[in-house]
Amino acid sequence: MNTCMKAADASTRFERLNNDLKRRYFIKNMERINTIMENTPGYCGSFGTGYPFYVLDDNLQGQLPIINEQIRYNTELYDAASGKEGWACEECLNTRGSRMPDLKRFCKVCPQVDDAIKPRKVLNRLPDVDMWMICQDDKVEEAKTVMVELFKSYGMHTSDVDPVGTVDEIEEIVTQLEEGRMPSKMLPLDVHIISYSEFASLLDEIPFAICNAMDNNVTPYLPIHPQSLRKTWQYDDTAYNFVLDFLLSMTPFNWEKKLDRKLRLSRMVIGDMFTEEDLKTILEKVAPDSVKRRMETKQLQKRYESRVNAWIK
Repeated sequence: MNTCMKAADASTRFERLNNDLKRRYFIKNMERINTIMENTPGYCGSFGTGYPFYVLDDNLQGQLPIINEQIRYNTELYDAASGKEGWACEECLNTRGSRMPDLKRFCKVCPQVDDAIKPRKVLNRLPDVDMWMICQDDKVEEAKTVMVELFKSYGMHTSDVDPVGTVDEIEEIVTQLEEGRMPSKMLPLDVHIISYSEFASLLDEIPFAICNAMDNNVTPYLPIHPQSLRKTWQYDDTAYNFVLDFLLSMTPFNWEKKLDRKLRLSRMVIGDMFTEEDLKTILEKVAPDSVKRRMETKQLQKRYESRVNAWIK
């Protein structure tokens, strides 16, 4: 198998593992990242988004379901890469990868790139941990430097650092989990940093954004554009819609008291103004098609219902 096929195969094997060892492995990754962030200057709290945060409860308990959309997504890549003698990008990444700070910009204009199996799409198939640090405004630059050094000291890195090598590491991690062993290596990092003032403003704004959207039958949108660690810290091409993360998966860790009060107030206001059905409608509006297909999984639907009902109560 070429590296594309190996990435898709490893991701599918990882998805089919839904035992408690995998859940505990995710928690091991989260705790390591949180420990590093807590020891970074300016730390005011952290939070997780994406998988598995929209699956597990606030105490990171629950069973991990098999999400058929992820398997379909992986199969799409596997089929696109199969039948090809090799992957044109593999040699390039092995020889020039260290000089590519941003895979999107370097690969976008390359005539050898097949859009269906370009490097960024391959890396997006790999499991990772999506964590955010909220930082004092005047400490952001210092925090970025310290955090990178701490991650290096623990042997943790993003998939961009060595895409081909990362695929091999994921294969090793999956094999160990299949054999019932706790992996020693960590999953690839997907970490972001955002200033306290920007994040606090988003928490204040979100009830109004949702209310306005419901009143006017439009999609609520609050852009959140953090600095993200790829090979270096950078602003990605597009912002995230904070409404989606807030509703579906944002899981806080150790927030500063004033920030925690803002979160509780925002959830309370939303819970007072909207019903469970309203909040399902809002999620439907903000979710991209890939998330909608994932939410066809019954367990994810029940988890979302439980999440928003806690605000309503």
